Amino acid sequence: MKRHGRENFFVVGEGVLTSDDKGPVVSTPSTVAELRKFRFSRIGPKGQAPSQPLLEALATAMTDGQIQQDSSIPAGFTYLGQFVDHDLTMDKTAAALGSQVTVDELLQGRSPALDLDSLYGRGPKDPEDSRFYSDGVRLKMGRTAATEFPDAGTNRDIDGFDLPRVGVGSKKSERRAAVIPDPRNDENLAVAQTHLAFIRFHNRVVDTIVAPSGLLFRAARESVVKHYQWMLRHDYLPRIVDPGIVADVFTNGRRLFEPSPAPGQMPTMPIEFSVAAFRLGHSMIREAYNWNRVFDFGAGTLFFLFTFSGTSGTLSPDGDFSDPESGSFERLPSNWIADFRRLFDFNEAGRSELAVPAEQFNFARTIDSRLVDPLKELPAGSFGSQGTTSPPLHHNLAFRNLTRAVMVQLATGQQMADVAQIAPLTPAQIVDGTSGGVNLGSLTPEQRDELANRTPLWFYILREAELNGGRLTGVGGRVVAEVFHRAMEGSQTSIVRDPSWRPNLGPNNQTFRMVDLLLFTFEGKTQLLNPLGTSSVVEPTKTQVVRTGDEGDHVKALQFLLRARGAKLKADGVFGRKTEAEVKRFEGSQGLASDGVVGDQTWPRLFITVRRGDKGDAVSAVQVLIATLVDGSFGANTEKAVREFQEASGLTVDGVVGPQTWGALVTPLSD
Repeated sequence: MKRHGRENFFVVGEGVLTSDDKGPVVSTPSTVAELRKFRFSRIGPKGQAPSQPLLEALATAMTDGQIQQDSSIPAGFTYLGQFVDHDLTMDKTAAALGSQVTVDELLQGRSPALDLDSLYGRGPKDPEDSRFYSDGVRLKMGRTAATEFPDAGTNRDIDGFDLPRVGVGSKKSERRAAVIPDPRNDENLAVAQTHLAFIRFHNRVVDTIVAPSGLLFRAARESVVKHYQWMLRHDYLPRIVDPGIVADVFTNGRRLFEPSPAPGQMPTMPIEFSVAAFRLGHSMIREAYNWNRVFDFGAGTLFFLFTFSGTSGTLSPDGDFSDPESGSFERLPSNWIADFRRLFDFNEAGRSELAVPAEQFNFARTIDSRLVDPLKELPAGSFGSQGTTSPPLHHNLAFRNLTRAVMVQLATGQQMADVAQIAPLTPAQIVDGTSGGVNLGSLTPEQRDELANRTPLWFYILREAELNGGRLTGVGGRVVAEVFHRAMEGSQTSIVRDPSWRPNLGPNNQTFRMVDLLLFTFEGKTQLLNPLGTSSVVEPTKTQVVRTGDEGDHVKALQFLLRARGAKLKADGVFGRKTEAEVKRFEGSQGLASDGVVGDQTWPRLFITVRRGDKGDAVSAVQVLIATLVDGSFGANTEKAVREFQEASGLTVDGVVGPQTWGALVTPLSD
């Protein structure tokens, strides 16, 4: 199984970089082995590794649950970015290392490109990859599995809304495996549904294109890839990178990365991009989504997006991350089909009838120096270790990113600013950032001084974006824009090498956005963009309203939940001015009216799913509301009390405090 995070990097001219207990290790591969490694490179110099205490303290601070602001970027672009990352780093020759693979194919297959190899593999004529195709031209799609919850609308198998899956084998994990070229695109539900949308996009193009039968696949793929590249250049990149930098690179060319390659020279992948700059998407991830009519009001938690995937989870509500053979489902349950209207804004295309109410729409988090709290507890399957046990810090995504940079001896932010001839951030900018960024008060003075002078590149790039209103700029903006340009230039199908090409599947020959791709793919039909319909089966929780002047357990639980989100607040059960100020700050970060009143809209945004083994203020909030010992530790007694409460409330009895259990806990007090 492919790991989401690489454990070694072949850097051209250096060798294979990895690490052991003593630090970075470099080995020299044989010529054949060299050809079989994905080809990385280095833009800047080697950097000095940060101290281990700094790495641990910084990772902990970045994921400490502080309130994170929404951006203006629709949340679907977060996972489009992950899909693109997998496309860039897809090794399409991994399953075909025999005599049929030429040296040229090896170099092309192990070079970064934006030609959708993660979607197409080596094509329908390849003996191995023909299994991805239904008829030699169209890509296979899967069928969801009926589930009784919540109603007849989901109690049916629905064709075309799950990835195709193996379906046979002696183990559930084998049967659940997605039949797609890159299994990383099934590591969470959002990227899986994005991949499925691209499968449908290709099939729709096949159905509408006019070409001789023998040329149909090639013609369809060329159209799909060029429209995809146009969308990335004109829609995706300007949302995440300073548009001025994007325009400069695509108009005047590159100046940092492979500015003048020889004819036929395949691109490489700079480690500054792979290990730092393009990890920007990790800060865009939400902790919870309004996923569809069934899992609305924040019920589509990040935990569930991992659960209902074939690589990280078990596709099952009753599965166990640590046991890939657990769970009763082997296909995606029908109640988890994405509602794309909640992930992309169809108002952009003038299709207001396809837009959802503001309270149902999902925005990505702002690109800044913070990651949402759940990313400190990644499931082992997301990094290729399902069924194994790792130290807790190894599950922290920020720590994994920072540690990987040490492995490849990545340049610091200051070194890269010097290479790019860009004025570096000041020590105060690095340490203090903006009010919306990570609070580094938990670092020692020595650690802050080290960070200010030798800043890990990933953190440096996030601080740049944070100081630029949530778009990459400076070092990060230049690296990302140039790598995208070079990858398009080096792709087998390329709008950079064919500058006269224009899209013909959008509203005009200058416009093709992600919403246009989805409108074409799903024929502009609500019933395809959202096959479960629009009538929510879960009404917003009727909650106990609390405001300034109130006292009691609901107020104390509120204060604990605010503390879990980074508020410096005493949980005394008295709703005073400081509590009101923290409520208003939280409401503003969530795009809610900042009125300081906690009711049906604010409570669900505060909920944090907790279960046995968890510790912290969110656990204390549960303990207050179920009237058990408040010690912040979710042990056997707390689990017992939760189960008793769930049974008495007519809820699923699983001992986990998720959105529905939270909702029942904060219902209005009896008169």
